[in-house]
Amino acid sequence: MFRKLFSWVAWRIASMIIGLIRWAMRVIKSNPTLYGLAYSLKNSQEFSNLFEHEKMLADPVRVDTYAQAIQKLVKPGDVVVDLGTGSGVLAMLAARQGAKVYAIDHSDFIHLAEQNAARNGIEGIRFIQVNSKSFEPPEKADVLLHEQIGDNLFNENMVENLLELKRRILKPGGRILPGRFHLYMEPVTLKREFRVPFLEEIKVHGLDFGYLAEAGRHFRAANYDRRWVERDGVEQYLGEPRPLLTVDLNEIETADGLPTVVNVVRRVTRPGSLDGIQQYFAVDFDDDLYFDTSPFSPRTHWTNRLFRVPTRHCEVGDTIAYSVSLSDLLRSNTWRIELLPPSAPQTELAPLQLQEAT
Repeated sequence: MFRKLFSWVAWRIASMIIGLIRWAMRVIKSNPTLYGLAYSLKNSQEFSNLFEHEKMLADPVRVDTYAQAIQKLVKPGDVVVDLGTGSGVLAMLAARQGAKVYAIDHSDFIHLAEQNAARNGIEGIRFIQVNSKSFEPPEKADVLLHEQIGDNLFNENMVENLLELKRRILKPGGRILPGRFHLYMEPVTLKREFRVPFLEEIKVHGLDFGYLAEAGRHFRAANYDRRWVERDGVEQYLGEPRPLLTVDLNEIETADGLPTVVNVVRRVTRPGSLDGIQQYFAVDFDDDLYFDTSPFSPRTHWTNRLFRVPTRHCEVGDTIAYSVSLSDLLRSNTWRIELLPPSAPQTELAPLQLQEAT
C-alpha cells in the first residue's frame, strides 16, 4: 500500500514538474527578450560540446568551400573579424592568407581554439571572448567572416548579429563572407519506408485510427507538424525547386521589409505522392562558390526539416499551392506551412528578395 502511494505521489510530482517546464517554455517563447537570453545560453552551451566541432570539421562540403572562398577572397593585409570562431578553423585559414584576424566567440571554448592555433604555428590572430554586440575592435574590418548558419538557416541569429556588426565595424566596401542565402520550401515525395502520414490517413490491416486523431488532439506536441527526415528518405521533388526567399546581407542594412506570409505555387513536373514540404538552404560566397543542403547534393552536417501535410497523389501539370508563415526568422519553431485550396491563385511566384524598407 505504501509503495503504491509513494509511486502515485512521485508520478504526480513528476507530472507537475513537467507541466511547469512546459509552461516556462511557452512563456519564454512568447517573450522576445527572454527567448533571446535563453537562446544565447543554449547556443553557448551547445558549441562548448566537442562533438559539435567534430561534426563541423568533418564536413568536407563546409570546410572545403570555406577554404576555397577564403583563399580566393581574403587578401594579405585584410582585417578580418571571425564571428563565432568556435574551433578557430576559419580564423586560421584567413591568417594563412596574410590577414590580420580578430576571432571572437562568447564560449569558453575560445581559449582552447587560441592554444590550438599556437600549436599549429598560426600567427596574426587575436582571440577575444566576447558577445559580438559588445565587441569594439581597434580598427574597421575588410571582411566579416562567419559560419552562423543553423539547420534552419537563420536560427543562429545570423541576420541580426551580422547586420549589427556590419553597421558598426565594417569598412565601406567591405564584405560579409558568406553573405547571400537562399531558403527553399519544396513539395517532396518520400520513399515508402520513410512516410509517416497523419493518424486519420493511416489504415493498418483494415483498422481505422481516425478516432484517435480527433479525440487525441491534446496529445499533439508543439512540433507535431514538423519532423526531421533523413536525406536518403527523399525520393524526389514534385516540381522544380526555386528559392522561397533570398537574403543578401551585403546589400541590406536591416531585416525590415520581410513579409511574414508568403503564398507559393509549384507546378508538378514529376508524378508522385505529396508527403510534405521539405526545407533546405543554399549559401553563396560569390557567383562561383556555393553549397546547398538539398538531399540530392553532397551531404553536409546540417539536417533538413519536413513540414507534414495531408498526403495526396499528384500528376504532371497539377499545382500545389501553400502558404508559408515566417513570422520570426530566428524562432524557426514558429514557422508554419498550410496547404491552400484549389481556388488559390495559380501563378508561380518569383523568389522574394529581402530589400531595404522604404
